[in-house]
Amino acid sequence: MSTRARHLSFPCAALLLCSALLSVGCSRSSESSSPAQVSESTLALLPEDFEGEWQGLLPCVDCQGIDVQLRLSRDADGAQFALEERYLGDAASVDYRSEGTWSEEACTLGDEAGACITLEEPGLRWFRREDGSLEAVSAEGLSLDPSGARLQRR
Repeated sequence: MSTRARHLSFPCAALLLCSALLSVGCSRSSESSSPAQVSESTLALLPEDFEGEWQGLLPCVDCQGIDVQLRLSRDADGAQFALEERYLGDAASVDYRSEGTWSEEACTLGDEAGACITLEEPGLRWFRREDGSLEAVSAEGLSLDPSGARLQRR
């Protein structure tokens, strides 16, 4: 095997190993949480007339981080969001903006009760904690970032 072939296979093997370890860890934590272990939530859903903004720096696999700003509003005309993401890098930053509708429902993350905000068009989901912060979660309700990075309410 050439040096170049070995060099390319090591990152791939490391990535596969990390993915396997994360999936094992996630499946164990979700299996060990029974409904009896989930804390009761006193977190109310956001009011019908609402406007709020969150911001944070989320980790990125192939960049230096993602600076995220999320604005939510709801009134008699419906629930709207504006999401701005700036992918930070060495040469130049890349910006993305999306807008659309959102919904909210009670949900859990591990043994913590809270509320999940779903941005309908991109299909992104955020777990809203008692402290008001938002954490990105999968459709299955698992955290997308093992370090627990969150958006903070402004």
